[in-house]
This record gives sequence, structure tokens and C-alpha cells, in this order.
Amino acid sequence: MSTLSRFLTLLAPFCLAGCPIPEVAHCADYDLCPASSGSTAVSTGGDPMLPTGEVQTVTSAGEVTTTTTTTAAPSTTGEPVVPAVLSVMFTPDPLEQVGSIDVEVVAEDADHVRMDRPGFESVELTKGPDEHFHGAIEILSGLSNGTHEASFVPRQEGAEGATELGYYTVALPEAGSEILWDVVPDDGLGQVDALAVLGEDAIVGLGTVFDGNNIPRCYAHRRNLDGSYSGTDVLVLFPEYPCTAVDIETHGETIDLLVTVTGGDGPRWRLATMAWGQALTVLRTGEKNEVAHALARDTKGKRRLVCGTGPSSAPLMDSIDGRVWTLNEPTVELDYRPPLKDAHMFDETVADCVFRGDQLVLVGEVVGKHEGDPLDPKRKRPFVLEIDSQGEPHWIVPGLGPGKTTQGGATVLTIDDQGRAIVGLYTCGDTCDAEPELRLYEPGGDIAWQVTLPAGVSVPFDVTWSPAGYAVIAGAYGTGWSTQFLLQAYVPGTYGPAWTFAKGKQAALHIAFAVVAAPGVVVGAGLGAGGYPAFAFVKP
Repeated sequence: MSTLSRFLTLLAPFCLAGCPIPEVAHCADYDLCPASSGSTAVSTGGDPMLPTGEVQTVTSAGEVTTTTTTTAAPSTTGEPVVPAVLSVMFTPDPLEQVGSIDVEVVAEDADHVRMDRPGFESVELTKGPDEHFHGAIEILSGLSNGTHEASFVPRQEGAEGATELGYYTVALPEAGSEILWDVVPDDGLGQVDALAVLGEDAIVGLGTVFDGNNIPRCYAHRRNLDGSYSGTDVLVLFPEYPCTAVDIETHGETIDLLVTVTGGDGPRWRLATMAWGQALTVLRTGEKNEVAHALARDTKGKRRLVCGTGPSSAPLMDSIDGRVWTLNEPTVELDYRPPLKDAHMFDETVADCVFRGDQLVLVGEVVGKHEGDPLDPKRKRPFVLEIDSQGEPHWIVPGLGPGKTTQGGATVLTIDDQGRAIVGLYTCGDTCDAEPELRLYEPGGDIAWQVTLPAGVSVPFDVTWSPAGYAVIAGAYGTGWSTQFLLQAYVPGTYGPAWTFAKGKQAALHIAFAVVAAPGVVVGAGLGAGGYPAFAFVKP
């Protein structure tokens, strides 16, 4: 969704030319590492508990290759039968790759066995033959590394037996560690602007490269989840037009592409769709002076929306308004109108949008005289906008403060597993020295958490939610014309990165413009050394 020019604008306040960049970056070099490397954080004194990247599920019976046994409960002749756990087995132990640990419990005189783990809901195991009970623990991240405790309680007709403890070990590669770093000169100078997961075993990037005449061309690049690809996995799009990439969305194997093509009367946005290896179908082309910044597709794959900015319908009052374009419904004009204000008093720029169920959530910046004093300057403010299924808008725009904060803008957002909006943004004073942040908004607009990003980190160019329980931002770290390609994970409720991947082998611009969380891997893409497209595959 981002372009290089946008990056330079946002990064400029951070830059002091001439700063050296180490040959290989480590998070410890910049004080970006988590405060603790423990496998599971314990909530004390009201602090939130860090997620472990584990999901507890129930599965059917399977083979067991590794066992640990426990002491069987004694029986007493002539007294009521008390259920007892005889053995607890975890397979594999240790777990060394992202996946599931099978749990098998043997319990006598029991109809049910409950598994409890700190920080997770209780789960009833599935009863199989011969007093065997089965379940699974899914491990999604190296943040779960370490030895963990699980307790098992047998029950029968209201009688509950003694609790039995079991221990399993997770030994995954370190979260954020490199799988593949690949700068690709084959396709020419350029960058990857957007990423999406394609099906169950691939990702696809949408980017802009320059031909021998320095004319921009849009291209799509497909890769397997290990980073491999073939010659048929690179496609040039709309080769008859100068073209720049904007955004990409997928649903199953269907790929939706948002680009800007330039014809005789200037640039226009264009929405197209395809399956890999098949011809593009153009769905809609925008009008002159409309600017598209983001593409949203609902989880059912039925609705596609393009979000951006267009000329105001009241040009004597304001210059631009936000826009939401559909395929076959009227265009929605977005005009911020706070209480006691007239219409068309502010300029709105939509930077990103995403579906949350039937609701559309948008972020961006709104410019105008927010305080109502005619002597006050026009100021930028970040906004979050919720539009329900009936088209009713709910604007969330902060006021002045804290401190000398008077301005800001929101750049990207994603939705977490609880339906909350995670927003990348910046704040500043009237002389804008942009300070990047992440904020977590509950539905309705209450801020549940916010964190200022470390010094030297750019305003986020993208953000994604990982099923392991954290958000990952894409951006850059560094100053001047020497920056590092940055992916950085944040757990809501904590105030430092859970892990950091920073890459840049020489003094040059390295920028992550896009990031996705795919099964077993986090993938970032953007700009690498020499001005070529770059991909990073890292452990979750």
C-alpha cells in the first residue's frame, strides 16, 4: 500500500545523514529485544499475560511415540470407585517445529478428563477405547519455548479424582529468526508494495518495477512458504500502461489487485481479479483525480471495496473527501463533521481499510481547524472510522494532547482475533517530528492499549495479526539514506517488541513495505540493497 515517496516523507523526521549501519543487524544492537526470553510470561500485579503462541484443541486418537508415566491412584476394595489418572503422554516431546503436540491420558474408572494449562481455557479430552483420552496442544510460535505444565482431572458421575501433572517441552527456532533473505535483481529496480497469503501453501506479492526506459510496471510475484519459486511465478501486469502497485487481497486462490495505470488523461486506479496463471479481469477503473490507497475484501469473499480520496463535492468549502468505491453500488463520500461544525470543513485522506465482520473500518488523517478558533492553524489528526452494514459512520478523532501533541495521522490497520483494530500511526506537535505508535481500539473507539515504537523505527507501512497472538509491523530502522528492513512483533498489553528482524548488509535503503503471517512463517517484502525488490521469510 505504501510507496517509496511516502516512505521518505514519513521517515524524514527520523533521519540524520551519515549514521553507520552494521553489516548484520541484531535486535540487541539497538535495544529492541524483549525484556525477557522466558517461554511464558506470568501475570503479576495486574500486568497482562504474554501469549505463548499455543492453541488448545481436541483431536481424535493417534499413535504415540514418546511417553512419560505418572503414579497410578490406589484402589480400595469395598469403597466407592474414585477415578484416577494412570499415565500422561506428550508426543513429540520436545516439539521442534511449529505444529501440534498430541496428548494421551490413560485414566481408570473415568468418563471424562479435563486438561488445564495456565493462561488457557479448560478443555475436555476426547474419550477413546480402553480408558484412553486424547487431545492436542497447538504451538504457533517460538515465544512458547520452554517446559510447560498441564494438569489433568478425571471425573465420573460427579466424583472427581486427584489432579495429575504432566510436563511438555517446546524447542522451536527463535521467533523472528531468519529463514530466507532474498534481494531479487532479476525483475529490475523496484519494490514489493503489498502481500497476501495465497491458498494454504503460498504467498503473493504485488510490486512496482522499472523497465529499461525507467517506466514503472506492475508485477505479481508468487512464492512457496519456504521462499522458493519458479520462472512461472513472476507476472507483469498491464504491460501496455505505466503502472504502480497499490494493494492486494486474496480469497482462496482468487487474487484481487489494486493498481494505478496512466493513460492519456493521467493516472486512474484500477481493480482487477485473477487466478494465478489465468488472464486478468478488470472489475472497475476509477475517474480522473481519484486516488485509491487500499483494497478490502470481506471474509466470505463476496464484497470488494476500494478506499481512498476524491475531489470534494463542495470545492468552495474543502478540497478532498474520503471515498469508498464499490463494484455495483453508489460511491460513499466520507465527510468528517464534528458536533457544531458545518459540512465540508475538513479534508479527509483514507490510508487503509479492512472488514470486521459486516463492518468496514478505515483509518487515515483529517485536516482542518479542530479547536474551533479561527486563528488556530489547520492541523492533521489521525482518525478511525467505523461504518456499519447500514452505512452509518462513527468517527473516532482524538483531541489535543497529551503534552504538546497537536497533530498526527494513521497509516495502517489490522484486526486481531478479538475483533479489535490495531492501528499504526504517528503523533507530533505543530512542528511535526513524527513519533510512531501502535494503538489498540475496541469496537466503538475506546483505546485499550498503545505503545510508542523504539527510537529510530519508522512509522509503520503495514501491520498484520499473527494467530500466535501478536501484531507484526513492517517498516525501516535507521537514519538518512542508510536504513534496515524491519519486521517487529508486539503483544498487546506489553511495551516492548516480542521479537525483531532487522536486515541490511550494506549502507543503503532497506525498507519493509508489507508483511503477512502465513502458516508457520512470517513474510515481509519491500526494498533491498541496490534498489531491488526484497523478501524476508522469518520464524513466527
